[in-house]
Amino acid sequence: MSTFTHPARALVFLALFMLPVIPLQADAATRSYSKYWQDVSSREGSSYAERSSSRSRYSSAIQKEIKKLDDDIVENLPIPIVLGLSQSQITADFGDDRDGGSRSHAGQDLIAPRGAFIASPTDAVVTRTGEGGSSGIYVYTANPGGETFAYMHLDRIADGIKPGTVLTQGDLIGYVGDSGNAKGGVTHLHFEIRDGREAVDPYPRLTKEFSLEQKINLLRGILAELIKEQKKLS
Repeated sequence: MSTFTHPARALVFLALFMLPVIPLQADAATRSYSKYWQDVSSREGSSYAERSSSRSRYSSAIQKEIKKLDDDIVENLPIPIVLGLSQSQITADFGDDRDGGSRSHAGQDLIAPRGAFIASPTDAVVTRTGEGGSSGIYVYTANPGGETFAYMHLDRIADGIKPGTVLTQGDLIGYVGDSGNAKGGVTHLHFEIRDGREAVDPYPRLTKEFSLEQKINLLRGILAELIKEQKKLS
């Protein structure tokens, strides 16, 4: 019997394989990150043209789900990278100069290996997905307190994630990559928080990590999808 045909063995394999390896890769990426942004800043567009706009454009079905979200913002957020990134590995870069000082960085970059899991740090509703020249593959969500979260430069979006998808905290959104104007550089997640059109610094609010239970539940979900795919191929 192969590892992935036995759910319990596969879950343990995923957890044991990813937990020790990802931090080492993230540390190596961090060391080269400053040099990378010196190179990429000259290639980026003047702004992320794909940023979220007025929620009035959303369909009535999406508006209905958004209204169910809590009225208060979530102040203390888990890091949206599920495995292998700790608070000590994050360097605050909101407001840093881009394009030689012609604009400021509007989010927080979270360095992680290609394919690292991205999960929603709050209950949310997916409002937009797509791909842009600057942002690359992206997902936007409506979040409690009227905020909008944006996830950019993804390698790919998780199955089932589309406008109208309702998320609970810890649900898989996608996978870290280098799409858009990050192509060929350090793989990372560009994470934005916006209150209307105003960018909010995410760094002070990334105060914790997902719980062990949430990480295990995520791995179980991914494992279930792997088993489904294997059955289809068999």
